[in-house]
Amino acid sequence: MITQITPTRRDALVVILWAVAMSLIMIKAHILKYQSDPLYYAYRSAWVEYKAASLGIIDIFILAAMGFVITIFMSDVRPIIFGFATSLALSFIIAVTYVSSFIWYTLGYGNVLGGLSYGWEDAIYLGFLNMFFVMVPWVIGASALGIVMGFIIRGWVMAR
Repeated sequence: MITQITPTRRDALVVILWAVAMSLIMIKAHILKYQSDPLYYAYRSAWVEYKAASLGIIDIFILAAMGFVITIFMSDVRPIIFGFATSLALSFIIAVTYVSSFIWYTLGYGNVLGGLSYGWEDAIYLGFLNMFFVMVPWVIGASALGIVMGFIIRGWVMAR
């Protein structure tokens, strides 16, 4: 039987804050890549396949710690799982929106792509590429690791 999930206000607030924090970490990785790599800032490249942005050790630790703490604060197991999926999707949308506008306005691709019929789609696609390679291995893995550790500790404490 399928039951409907009714999240509490605290659960919704935690998921939104979790998504904002994840997207800010992904945006920080993108900004640091553009400031530190001359291939990006000198040539104003929007996407280089072999030099994608990545997270540092501290960022991965912060994501894992957030997943651990959020597992403790959420009310039940099902809102944690669905909140994880929702926060991943929301943080990805926020980060892609930022990177697409960075490509369009800051890098000046709006002058080139603005003359095309659907040039804005190219900016969104480049933003998607930039954030996908940050999101898939690092953000999902570190957050899932924190959630699993939180489930283990939560189960251990509740069993006592």
